[in-house]
Amino acid sequence: ADDDDDDDDDEEEEDDDDEKDYGKGSLVPCSHEAILKGHTKAVTTMSLDPSASRLLTGGYDCMVKMWDFNGMNSALKSFRELTPWDGQQLKSLQYSMTGAQILCATTKNTALVMGREGGREVEFAKGDMYVHDMAQTKGHVSAITAARWDPKDKALCMTASIDATVRVWDINTANKKHLQCIKTKNQKGQRCVPTAITYTPSGDIVAACDDGSIKLFDGRAVAKGISRPQAEAKTAHMAGSETTCVSVSSDGKTLLSRGRDDTLKVWDLRKLSGPPLKSFGNLENLFDTTEAIFSPGDHVFLTGVSVRKNKDGTPMGPGTVKVYDKSTLEEVREVSIPSGSVVSLAWHPKINQLFVGSQMGQVHVLYDPKQSENGIMRCLGKKVKARDITSVGINQVGHIYAPHALPMFKEEKFASNSKQKRKDRSDPVKSSKPDLGPVAAALKGLAYPGQQQSRSFAQHLFKNDVGISGQEYLQQDPREALLKYSDKGVDDKPEFTGVYKETQPAPVFDYSEERKEKRAKPYVW
Repeated sequence: ADDDDDDDDDEEEEDDDDEKDYGKGSLVPCSHEAILKGHTKAVTTMSLDPSASRLLTGGYDCMVKMWDFNGMNSALKSFRELTPWDGQQLKSLQYSMTGAQILCATTKNTALVMGREGGREVEFAKGDMYVHDMAQTKGHVSAITAARWDPKDKALCMTASIDATVRVWDINTANKKHLQCIKTKNQKGQRCVPTAITYTPSGDIVAACDDGSIKLFDGRAVAKGISRPQAEAKTAHMAGSETTCVSVSSDGKTLLSRGRDDTLKVWDLRKLSGPPLKSFGNLENLFDTTEAIFSPGDHVFLTGVSVRKNKDGTPMGPGTVKVYDKSTLEEVREVSIPSGSVVSLAWHPKINQLFVGSQMGQVHVLYDPKQSENGIMRCLGKKVKARDITSVGINQVGHIYAPHALPMFKEEKFASNSKQKRKDRSDPVKSSKPDLGPVAAALKGLAYPGQQQSRSFAQHLFKNDVGISGQEYLQQDPREALLKYSDKGVDDKPEFTGVYKETQPAPVFDYSEERKEKRAKPYVW
């Protein structure tokens, strides 16, 4: 028994050591997991609104899915699907600071601003590809690589493109022309493509280019038309490799850069031209949007690691999320994701839940009931409602679209069934309860509209003779009611059959010999 107690103590000590080994890695809420399914290809971008009640996901399947944690149940299904542009993969999705608008960027050369419910509000202007000076065009002429909202002004945003420009837009005039244009160039003065951009909390612009450089632009100088970088890390990553993400801490002092050269580097923005604070290698990166983010409070930072696929398309192994301590710049934890490469990440401070987008089209929601609140936990507590067959009717079979109908016959279009149901409920004709028929009313013992007060002879007979309540015949089987008289004699009910005794003629049959001979002979044609 003493040996067993010692073993138990050793196990407890080992568990305590495991918890201590995580250090700040224990801040990652990953004790429980929920999976959001719906995409058919890699989830490349995600965004949570400021209240953390809605989630946006987009990927290589060119679809945008909207998830509402307040209205979703344990089935975990998105309530809306959008296709901004047919055949254009999603590069960036982001809620505005108020949550009322969504900035959407695809591989097309025009970005979109959508409303909270997904309706298009602004389509950015296109540029003229035949103009040599990109600053003289109204917009981008090549595919967009990234887009971000301004953290200080809700009307401003910026986009980066393969045409080697970063453009600042005012959404009120974005359909006409950009506000400012920054042309990114390498050390030789040639064009270089900005592959990742972000804002600092103070409004400065950070752009990472395909020549391996990271450039910092002063936001106030850009507003005045000055596009010269304030600071630059010329050899931040390998030349010719894309930088997939740049992220700035909330204090505006630390920068993360994730590259296709399989590295993650940490920089001091105040000394950007110097060497990085720390460089982490052997972090395979197979996607052009693999993210690196800071946790709420900037205690740790995270990035995803990719894995290659088999010939049948399945991942060779699980992807991982690497967690690093910001103060010590050391790895403190590794979280395994079974559905392959980790591409996109999102961590909201209000609900304290980590969203991980994978290459197989799944979003893994990691949470801890002790640390997290609301969000996905609210959905998991709601059971799926049983299907009510009484709600199925001609109006629920399906909507008939008639785009060329006359104006008087056109129906209003609603994005969801709830709006149509609310409208039908306010209609006195559609919302009125249908009258019961005579049979249903009789079964319930109720009167029905049009019921006669006076009774005919047949009604009187049924009421007095057929049943005590006068309605028992409704429950009777007519076949059984008739068969009960089949074995009884004629005299049992003289009121029905006695009348035929006097009127029925006596039968007369021909039994003569001549008749018998005729019947015995065969008939010849």
